[in-house]
Amino acid sequence: MSRFELTLGQPIDLSTKQGFLSKMMGKATPIARFKAKFDKIQTQIDEITTNLERHQLTLLKDIKALDRLYAEILSFYDQLAIYIAAGEAKIAEIEAVAIPEKQREMEIANESDKLLAASELRDLQSVRDDLERRVHDMKLTRQVTMESLPSIRLVQENDKSLVAKITSTLTNTVPLWENQPAQAITIQRAANTARDVKAASVLTNDLLTANAANLRQANTVIRTEMERGIFDVEAIRKANEELIGTIEDSLRIADEGKAKRAAAEQELVRMESDLRTALISAKAPARAAAE
Repeated sequence: MSRFELTLGQPIDLSTKQGFLSKMMGKATPIARFKAKFDKIQTQIDEITTNLERHQLTLLKDIKALDRLYAEILSFYDQLAIYIAAGEAKIAEIEAVAIPEKQREMEIANESDKLLAASELRDLQSVRDDLERRVHDMKLTRQVTMESLPSIRLVQENDKSLVAKITSTLTNTVPLWENQPAQAITIQRAANTARDVKAASVLTNDLLTANAANLRQANTVIRTEMERGIFDVEAIRKANEELIGTIEDSLRIADEGKAKRAAAEQELVRMESDLRTALISAKAPARAAAE
């Protein structure tokens, strides 16, 4: 039997006459017997109330902590946007200004300086590639950060709903529980003054039946709400699939970018070699004619 149930036992004769009541309660009067039972119920109510208040305080602290966490993550998200914009601007500057200038320097450089100029060009391209990777990583981080913001709000909404439910329970349900002993004692006293034992028994049975029905209905509603998950499994699955797809797309794009950069580097090496060969071939006939 749940501790939430009123442990009143089976319906009994509420008259003050000796008989079945005396066998069940001994020398104790019906009023004293009921008070003893309801004292146990009051202890259970106090324990439930204490637990609910403790959970409510914990949830309120969690809500405030989540507010601070949301603000920190939002600030970090804004900083990432600034860093990404600065990185992209720097990449564009390198590609549009620095690399073309270095290429022109290599083209007009003396033969002895071409190798150094080519090396400097490759270093500049390496800096650009490294900056591209860092900007790409920051974009991934920004995406994950952006996805965490609605998750925090969802947790907060669930916590606030629980706080509201606890407040409603403390305000409405607990006083109702506490009123039940007083009502039952009043009914018991009324039954003790009744002349018709059958009428008193019917009254008691009606009270027990009504309490049991109310308890069952309230228990069904409360347990149904409490057993519900705070997250929709389908929503979690979809979010997880989208996140996995995002990560896979990012990795694939990164691999493709790496492969393209590697191919470009090989092409640059080949062009540099072809250019050097062409220059050497052009100098050879000129030297022979001079000799």
